[in-house]
Amino acid sequence: MKDEKRSLTKIIALVLSVSLSLCVFSSCKGKAEEEEITRGSEPISGPASIEPTTEYRGEVTTDPAATKNQTTTKKPNATTAKAGSATPATPTQPVTVADPVAQEAIEEAAKSQGRNASDIAEFVNIMGYDYDPKQQIFYTSYDNWQRQGNFVSHYDTAAHYINMNYRTVTIDFGPCEGLNWRMQLWKGQYGTFGGCEAGIYTADPDTNKMVYAAADNNHLLQWESALYLNKTDYAAGNRWFYREWQSHWWLTGFKAGVVEPRNLIMYLRVRMRSVDMAEKFEGALLTAGFTKGDAKTQYDTYRRSLNDFYILWDNVGWLNY
Repeated sequence: MKDEKRSLTKIIALVLSVSLSLCVFSSCKGKAEEEEITRGSEPISGPASIEPTTEYRGEVTTDPAATKNQTTTKKPNATTAKAGSATPATPTQPVTVADPVAQEAIEEAAKSQGRNASDIAEFVNIMGYDYDPKQQIFYTSYDNWQRQGNFVSHYDTAAHYINMNYRTVTIDFGPCEGLNWRMQLWKGQYGTFGGCEAGIYTADPDTNKMVYAAADNNHLLQWESALYLNKTDYAAGNRWFYREWQSHWWLTGFKAGVVEPRNLIMYLRVRMRSVDMAEKFEGALLTAGFTKGDAKTQYDTYRRSLNDFYILWDNVGWLNY
């Protein structure tokens, strides 16, 4: 019964996510390739440098400074006329978000791309996005409801048909701490937004070799990321946005605008939880297609410093469209 309830929860999460997305994003045609996807962050503070000032030599910290602030509002219910009354139903009011700065950003994005601002606001509300006004990015909260959805097969394939086009790569390693691990990275166009994601997931190797669950609070990684629109911007140090150093299971950022997934450059720094995990993760990076390099001037390379990895991602992986 417990497994049936868990399966039902995952199915409901998937159906709700796809249904809401269809309200916002127009569908597009093309071929699809098979893989998997999931979704999930903390509020952002002021700018942080990409490179740390000192090398890590201490213990891994897995305690998140989790914040669960909700800055959005739900769509108001329409008032309908009483039975038998000639009074027409009151028109549904446009959906907005509570944060006026975020609402302004939504309206500007809708206007520039010919979208419906109410639809975008409804999507933002229900998906649980928070907003960073300094960088003008939306990001998912730490305990976003999608964390319960875990990995569902063919998310990457389905995403293309709701106007989410991106490059993605999976990095499988383990077992470590009694678990198999999967890191997956994404960067591309998400309907009205351009953005990137980094997620970490686990599976019990004794009972489950296929379905990965979002890492629980005891198995988080510490990481940071930055997204650049192209190699020219990267060389000039002109990052589009960043996510600061933090413990998390799903580091995301989405910014209004049209991007070309093939041109995006993503920087990622991530800390493994032990030397054993670092050794296995390094082997998995090589298997996935990354090579050892300086991770500064050489694309699709990584640099290791103790348990920290610096990754500069360009072309490794595959496009879902």
